[in-house]
Amino acid sequence: MKKDFHWLKDRERLLLEQARRSVYKTLDDGGELALHWFLPKDLREGGPRAVFLFFHGGAWDRGSVVQFAPHALHYVGRGAVCALVEYLHRASHPGSSPSQSHADARAAIRYAREQTAELNLDPARLIAVGAGAGANLAGAASLGAALPTSESAFDPAGSRPDAAVLISAIFDVVRGGPGYDLCVDAAEARSLSLSRLVGSRKPPLLVLHGNADRVVPMEEASAFVEKMERKKSPCRLVEFEGRDRDFFNLNVDPVSYEAVLAEIDAFLDGHGLLRKEPGEEGPNLLSWREEDF
Repeated sequence: MKKDFHWLKDRERLLLEQARRSVYKTLDDGGELALHWFLPKDLREGGPRAVFLFFHGGAWDRGSVVQFAPHALHYVGRGAVCALVEYLHRASHPGSSPSQSHADARAAIRYAREQTAELNLDPARLIAVGAGAGANLAGAASLGAALPTSESAFDPAGSRPDAAVLISAIFDVVRGGPGYDLCVDAAEARSLSLSRLVGSRKPPLLVLHGNADRVVPMEEASAFVEKMERKKSPCRLVEFEGRDRDFFNLNVDPVSYEAVLAEIDAFLDGHGLLRKEPGEEGPNLLSWREEDF
């Protein structure tokens, strides 16, 4: 087991060595939080690029920043600029709380928009993608969670992505559920619950959820989307039959991973955020496919 752990750490290190690291936040203890950018080779050619920020899962208790590296590389191949986001969680920063992770997500979004000239970004096409706790971060930022007094100097719009993709999301932080015991109190848990942020005129959301999810039941995803629809905010739910929480990971379920990319591609194209090229069929990334057998 120890050997396997070191192999995973080596894999993470090798992936991050391919990226451009930039610090977006310096912590009170002198530590740093960074964005790991993956950039297209023709970055300076053509107009400004769509930008993706990927927030890994882990229930605010753990997580690997490289979880979304395969997804990021797919969108770099489509001409976008992508970043894997570090944020506080208990494994990396003992004693941290989920609300601090939310502040990190907002700071990362603001920082990314400041890189418009440096990285040829389109600040009006910033897409936040997250899984689990990372989906909660992306969703809260998109839905416009109230800024604390420590962020009162910032324009709230600068902290909000133009669209978000929520995969295996933690929608509400409730007693007995993931993240609740990491909160300072019940008030903090309530402030992290996405259903309390539902309203009209929100950025478009794509919700991808497995109907065999053993942590967050499919019913919670359906209830959240129904609330969004009642407010006439654009929100689409895609149910993955028989899939548990990790279905979107390439190393867990390659076929579902590819299906996730296809759903995200269609969502982005439909909202004019990343148009498909004429004749582009989809993310046929694998040398084998389920229907071939």
